[in-house]
Amino acid sequence: MLRSGLVLAALGGVVWAGLGIGRELADLVPLASGPQPYFIPAHALFLQVWVPFVALAASALFLAPGLLLMLALARPADRFEHWLIKGFTLSLFGVPVLAAAVQAALGLPMTGAAYVLMLLAACLPGLALGGLGGVPPLLKGRGWDVALMILLPVAFLVAFGPKFYWDSLNDDGAHALLNTMLFIGRGLPFWPAGATETAGYPSTTMMSEVFLQTGIVRFFGATEASVRIAFLPGLAILAGVMLSFLRDPGGKTRPEAAIGLGAALFLFSFAMAFNTSYGPYIADIALPLAREPLIVLGFLGYVLFFLERRPVAMAAVSTLGLLSAPNGLLLVGFFLGSHFLLTRPWPFRDVIVGGLIALAVSAGASAAMAALQAAGLTRVSGEFGAGEILRRLRFVTPFETQRLLFWLLPAGILPGLALLAWRWQDRLSRVLTLTTVIYVLFFYVQAYRILPHHFAPAALVPLIVFWRLAPVRAAPGPALVAALAGVGLGAWASWPDTIRPFTHTRDFAARIAFPAAGSDPLDLRKMAVTTGLLSAAFPPRWTDREIAEGYGMERLATYAHMHLAPPAPGGADYRIAPQGAARAPAEVVIAGPDAAGFVLIARDADVYDADRLITGLPATIADLYRVPRESIFGHGARGGAKPVWDLARIAGLR
Repeated sequence: MLRSGLVLAALGGVVWAGLGIGRELADLVPLASGPQPYFIPAHALFLQVWVPFVALAASALFLAPGLLLMLALARPADRFEHWLIKGFTLSLFGVPVLAAAVQAALGLPMTGAAYVLMLLAACLPGLALGGLGGVPPLLKGRGWDVALMILLPVAFLVAFGPKFYWDSLNDDGAHALLNTMLFIGRGLPFWPAGATETAGYPSTTMMSEVFLQTGIVRFFGATEASVRIAFLPGLAILAGVMLSFLRDPGGKTRPEAAIGLGAALFLFSFAMAFNTSYGPYIADIALPLAREPLIVLGFLGYVLFFLERRPVAMAAVSTLGLLSAPNGLLLVGFFLGSHFLLTRPWPFRDVIVGGLIALAVSAGASAAMAALQAAGLTRVSGEFGAGEILRRLRFVTPFETQRLLFWLLPAGILPGLALLAWRWQDRLSRVLTLTTVIYVLFFYVQAYRILPHHFAPAALVPLIVFWRLAPVRAAPGPALVAALAGVGLGAWASWPDTIRPFTHTRDFAARIAFPAAGSDPLDLRKMAVTTGLLSAAFPPRWTDREIAEGYGMERLATYAHMHLAPPAPGGADYRIAPQGAARAPAEVVIAGPDAAGFVLIARDADVYDADRLITGLPATIADLYRVPRESIFGHGARGGAKPVWDLARIAGLR
């Protein structure tokens, strides 16, 4: 383990030297408006070399405590992928909990240098146990696997760094960043019961990504770049685990499969980074993209240990998906049903045990949330409850054929089409095929609130099916050429009109002042006052027609940027003040007073009208992925070219 210790020391040194990159990247935001923000020669060494190197080192250091401990405790029968996903799960949940506990015990913030030291200390048990008992050679013959896990996230960050560094937050990204601030400051990732704008998320059933993002934000501070860089370790581990399903019968990793999988995951990351958002202008890497690898990892880990009848490991790693989003449980349920239908003799015991494990994890998480609410520590939101899910399933339509592209394009077309090659599939591939088809149909028919990321697992799982097809195994070279052609076509179809960083939200927020409040972004009263007044002055625009008429402001993102962006050089055009505050002659009250007695004041009516009615802001969402806002936020049955049917009315229940 001496070599591991030396590598660990090197990682710690690199991260220590790069702790300031979050603030340095924020200071370079003006470069986003330059002629070529994706390559700036004067800053290329910093942006394309140093930042990716530090991000990679930080990801490795965050994962190191769990990986080293699982390596030391590995059984002789364990394989590379077993160690990888167990170590990742342990670090993802264990490191943030440890940091919160140490911070509470010492009264010192576990961020920056203190956090690096804590991580190095947390690696000592794994190093000590490994040195005493020896470790199995899990890395032997895994050169292609490790290379893919390193090169894929680095290549994506090098290629699309400005999207990580300088894009304004959207509402989802702002929520993600505020969650990390909350976890670091409060020691719990759950918003207090008095929260309104951020209530209900995270919860015990939707929190895996918050743990991961907090683990990275503790290094570099609460910045836009920090919370997005947290996508990279999940992407790396996903690549390693997926590749384990593609090995030849002798357990050897085929280079063609590694290259093809890497290209497809690169395309998937690009498509989801730019094209899936409830907002009108941009998608945010921080959410939902950072969550998607965790959902798929939880599912694949569950499948891996289910097939080997290892229930404890199955329960542990399934938390990655089951505690990320409701579709984690859907994937497991559809897999169990598919496995049961396609397996002989009927696997009653395996399916019952597997189902009970998944239900126990989910039920335990729900019970924990109820206990937290009963203790007054947080409150439950109904957005993802059973009632809301039933309401979504009530209204259906088979006519939103655009959604087939959300499934086929992000992984390069061929993997999705491989589901049709039933006769060339082995038993596992057939189970995954049926699982994917059911999953796609489940989301395809829902009339409202369906976006590309809902199909993310269905885009990724077919990659396993494709690379396990008998003709692909027999001729991997031509298969790779065909797969790369599909990736190229998918990239062309997924390319938006512009990939320039969207900075309008940040610039707008820099022109808003709230001098009567403090500087704490977690002040719930300040958050409620600010978002409420902003929403009143710049009402939400729920349809495409409304977006064409004016600014679709995202209030939580604007609130977050009020604390991240420096004040505008020309001073504030808007200020939040008590109702009776003195005003200049030209100033106008544009919202309020609210329940707390505050109003939102504009410098003058012309400034307000110019901001409220602005149109033509550049959107970085490709046309093939753009979902009409009427389909996102609509409700009820409707006629027309794409009718929506009310199942409750058809069944006579309404």
